[in-house]
Amino acid sequence: MELKVDLPALAGQDIDPAAFQRVWDRVMPGQTEPGPVIPDTAVPAEPAVPPEEVPPQLPPVPECPAEPQCPECPPCPDCPQCPVCPEGPGIEGPVEPPALCLGEASRGDSRRLEELMGLALTGARAGRLLARRASGTCARELSALAQDHRFAFRRLSAAYFLITGMRYAPKCAPAPLPASLPLALRQQFVWEQQWELANRQAAQATSDPCLKELYLELAQEGALHTGTIRSLLEQM
Repeated sequence: MELKVDLPALAGQDIDPAAFQRVWDRVMPGQTEPGPVIPDTAVPAEPAVPPEEVPPQLPPVPECPAEPQCPECPPCPDCPQCPVCPEGPGIEGPVEPPALCLGEASRGDSRRLEELMGLALTGARAGRLLARRASGTCARELSALAQDHRFAFRRLSAAYFLITGMRYAPKCAPAPLPASLPLALRQQFVWEQQWELANRQAAQATSDPCLKELYLELAQEGALHTGTIRSLLEQM
């Protein structure tokens, strides 16, 4: 911005215009004619103040409707009283205890137990004699058959003792076996069928659940023995 000096206004003062021009040329080179002087008391223009923003007015919020009052619940009805149970008939006399397994109530089976114990002992002796005549696999199968009958005798003997409180030792002579091993096996095959039938009949006749279970298991062993003897004869 160029500074303007009013030269005519200096004529009435004690200032030499030529001297002022020389000073001016040194101070302000490139500006030949001094222009009018801008007074230092010039006040800059103030910036315009923007108008105040007026916030928009929101519509009024409607009031919430009042909640309707719920009607009071009616009182619960009283529970009906339980009817009085009728008195049961009086029990007169002592109550009989239930029958126990292998107890005094099974004494009626003692005679049948003695018969089966004798048969089991006979089967064990016959199986042992047959095993002595055989060899190899046949001897092992017949030894197992004799062992089954010895174990059956011990099971029957234990049941007999629990019922009667006594031990029983049957006296039975060994059944004679044919000299031929196949004929002896044939005879034992028939005997095993009779053993199975005797145990099944005993299971049907007894009312003791433990004895019935024992008889059925021994009958199943008899059926297995007949199958074993038949298999041995098929291999000869």
